[in-house]
Amino acid sequence: MTSPRPQRLRVPASTSNIGPGFDAFGIALDLYLEIHWQPATKTSLERLQALDESPLRMGQDPVMRGLRRASILADKPLPTGKISVSSSIPPGRGLGLSGAGLVGGLLLGNRLCGGQLSPTALLEEAIDLEGNPENAVASMLGGAHWSLREKSEPWLHHMVPLHRNLRFLLVIPPYPMPTKRSREALPSSVSFGRAMRQAQRPPILLEGLRGLKPEYIRYGIADDLHVAPRLKLMTGAKAVLDFAYQAGALGATLSGAGSALLVLSRSGEVRNLEARLAKRVQRLWGASGRVVTAKALHQGAKFLRP
Repeated sequence: MTSPRPQRLRVPASTSNIGPGFDAFGIALDLYLEIHWQPATKTSLERLQALDESPLRMGQDPVMRGLRRASILADKPLPTGKISVSSSIPPGRGLGLSGAGLVGGLLLGNRLCGGQLSPTALLEEAIDLEGNPENAVASMLGGAHWSLREKSEPWLHHMVPLHRNLRFLLVIPPYPMPTKRSREALPSSVSFGRAMRQAQRPPILLEGLRGLKPEYIRYGIADDLHVAPRLKLMTGAKAVLDFAYQAGALGATLSGAGSALLVLSRSGEVRNLEARLAKRVQRLWGASGRVVTAKALHQGAKFLRP
């Protein structure tokens, strides 16, 4: 049997929730997880760049979980190989690296096992493994999507249009926020009034993102469910969000479950806002904090030349 050829794929990271879009809304970003695979006598995993701080064992790694699941679905053994995974974004910051890893592992495993699984089936598996749709959908499909499933019915993924001049600033603290701890901070119930306000916001936010309307974005991105309790777990985060608005941000909130913060801006104003945020972050966290500029990426995961 011929040994499979080396493989390389690039999977976009993502930002999710974005205020009221809890476990539903995700946007692919031009920040990446890159996976290299090459034949070897035994299977190994190497994490490079910012991923070297991951505490996960090899068997827990999202890429490895995706690979194993693809092998099971294809009913074929995976060939042994050396796997290298790299990203400039550290894990545990709410930027969808887990979802990106699962998507990448499933796509790579499918190719190594003969490529018999459909993209739709692979996306369904990524969502099931992740537990929520938003990051996996963004990484697989690219662009922005609002996802919904009613009981056992198939998932619906609604593509959300974004203004071409919309830009994102990601404030990345020096500490991660474990998803389990972040979810434990959420309220078990909310008042009718808070639920009503939450239900009013999604269409306003989506119209703000489509038309780049400042008042729509600012009021639509507010949240009555998950942001406030999570901010209490993150040193300095609330002050950074308040400062972002003072400095001219269109909107500011958590990225996913945190710890990264998401700041929205126009393309023509993003550099000035980035400089001001960087000074604030340096005073707060020193050289350990970062501010990264990104934009929406309309293409999902893809294989590249090795």
